[in-house]
Amino acid sequence: STTTRTRNSFTHNHALKHTKTILHMSANSTVTTLGGGNSSSGQSVQLKGSKGTKLENKMPTHGSSGPVVAIHSIDDFLQEIEGAKPNELVVVKFHAKFCKVCARVILKYKKMAHQLLGKDTPVPIKLLSIESTENTKIITELGIKKFPYLQIYRNRECVTSFGTGPAHNFQRAVGGTIDQKLSMTEDEWEAFRSEFKNEIADGLESLERLRLQSVLVSEHHTDMNMDDNMSSMTP
Repeated sequence: STTTRTRNSFTHNHALKHTKTILHMSANSTVTTLGGGNSSSGQSVQLKGSKGTKLENKMPTHGSSGPVVAIHSIDDFLQEIEGAKPNELVVVKFHAKFCKVCARVILKYKKMAHQLLGKDTPVPIKLLSIESTENTKIITELGIKKFPYLQIYRNRECVTSFGTGPAHNFQRAVGGTIDQKLSMTEDEWEAFRSEFKNEIADGLESLERLRLQSVLVSEHHTDMNMDDNMSSMTP
């Protein structure tokens, strides 16, 4: 049934400030609990700081990494999510450069992107890649604790969020989920959005908080530039 199908595709468990997610893709799929371990042999890694590097001013590197768009800042991320076409699926893979499992799925993800972009899909689709140490604010706000991790957005709404588990499970877990989302009818989407309205609302709030952080960073940089200009004008 539609209810069973959607519930198996997206189930959340909330805790503390950030959304903690458990996604039951199907009876045989990986089940990942953020901050609480993985039912498969996926790797759990700790986040590392970005050493204060200012990355917010970097421009999006569209096309520089083939079919996968590399995200370097909050602005890049929001631009891709909020600037997507109506009903377009935005697939986001979160990874860490110190995660061995992540390294093993890089080529799998790129191959998947080539295949998807070469198909006549029911709706547009694009694939993003976010490295954790370069984008700690995004990772923290979204409450991501394990890698590789996947989210799918549709019309700014997060409709899928789960840890992909071990490398050998990546194609089945990620490819199967994308195919399922691409095949959903408008009626199924409406039923899905109604059933998971609270979780979707939490996701939208996370995007708003990221937008606020982006604005604050921009204003801080503007103030710093003004101070520098004033200092240079002082006799």
